[in-house]
Amino acid sequence: MPKDKQLNRDDFRLDEKHYRELLIYLPEGVGITDLDENLVFVNDEFAAMLGYEYQELLGMNIFDLIPEREKLLLEGESARRTIGVSSGYNMTMIRKDGGEIIVRVSGVPRRDENDNVIGTMAVVIDITAEREKELELLKLSGAIEASPTSVVITDLEATIEYVNPKFSELTGYSSDEIVGQNPRILKSDRTSSETYADLWNTLTSGKVWHGRFVNRKKNGELYWEEAWISPIFGLDGKATHYVGVKEDITRNVIAEEKLHLSHQDLELYASFLQHDLRNDLQVLMSHAEAALMMIEGESRAVEYIKIVQAASERMVNLLDIFGRPAEVDEVDITRILEKSKSQAEKAHPNLTVKIDVNTEETEVRSARLIPMVFDNLLRNAAKYAEKDVTVTIEITCQDDYIYITLSDDGPGISAEIQSKLFEKGVSTTGGGYGLYLSKKVVEVYGGKIEYISNKERKGTTFKIALPRKSS
Repeated sequence: MPKDKQLNRDDFRLDEKHYRELLIYLPEGVGITDLDENLVFVNDEFAAMLGYEYQELLGMNIFDLIPEREKLLLEGESARRTIGVSSGYNMTMIRKDGGEIIVRVSGVPRRDENDNVIGTMAVVIDITAEREKELELLKLSGAIEASPTSVVITDLEATIEYVNPKFSELTGYSSDEIVGQNPRILKSDRTSSETYADLWNTLTSGKVWHGRFVNRKKNGELYWEEAWISPIFGLDGKATHYVGVKEDITRNVIAEEKLHLSHQDLELYASFLQHDLRNDLQVLMSHAEAALMMIEGESRAVEYIKIVQAASERMVNLLDIFGRPAEVDEVDITRILEKSKSQAEKAHPNLTVKIDVNTEETEVRSARLIPMVFDNLLRNAAKYAEKDVTVTIEITCQDDYIYITLSDDGPGISAEIQSKLFEKGVSTTGGGYGLYLSKKVVEVYGGKIEYISNKERKGTTFKIALPRKSS
């Protein structure tokens, strides 16, 4: 063709066979209607889209193939084509099985040989899956926007492309200020270079990195964050971006540091107690023993000195409980009670303790501070008795628990105290913390303690349940 020949698409001609084959075999749906929107032609793709055979659709009206809510839209678009205006729009259509699909309609006026509009010719594309993806993306976007954690998306060069509102709230940088920047704008001197090296080695190997940063806000304030950073992969399996989800853990870190310092203080305090108080108690016990050797015969003085000895031994035992490693704790409840009985009877001459073991299973899961509970209960029984008092202890086992029932023949507990016996500041005398702390200790070990009321007999009964050690 000569180069100076001007091409014009109007010069190109197709016969009717070509037009028909184009319409029938086009991979998009094609529908042709008259002015009343009655279908006069559909291709196979249009029919399949709606679940019909094409013969079934011929003569059907488009208004019968759409839900009521879409009819106003179609009326408007149909009126536009009547006056010769082409248009494109999305519309919901009803399938033969009653399901709905969303379609994109590109409609043009259909004209006769006199150029009069006699209906519509439209290409119809099913965009349901596309719209569902859009809705999913909208939901995901909404969730990220409302997320209580910071979200940052960067390209492979670590240039920030997106931050959510939480990021701006936390750091003080607006989206406009931070997009286009590198995350190093947040960097402080408190995060090690090894951390960053590990981060990039992990990401470039296609894996998710998890760790902590100490970063700096726009105002210079430091903050700690727990971060999960991962690559985003394209359809070809190659990384295209990185996304970071970060949680502000500043309060937790500060609390951990305070707790660590408190633990250090407690350890020092315990060490001083172990050393200084134990030494003083040993002096007291040795002097009491020497005093007993100097006193001849039995007298009230001997009785008092023995009480001092027993109380000193009790204090040394408590120091042992607090000071020894947890792994060497005694867990046999019988042996624990035998030791508590020995110490209590020494400290309280008016107290007699009887232990009745009715089970072969006597080991509990853990009992480090449980001797304190028995000590408190036995001391109360002796302290508030008007004269000599006997405490009977029964040990039983049922299901996964060891039960310890302590009953004394003392004066009992008044009715007004019973209902609030384990409350802080309440005791058998109306003040104190012994039973309150005893309850807390038992609960720490997964057990429970209760007061057993018995109007038919005098005295006091407590029942303790502790989880049995698994065999």
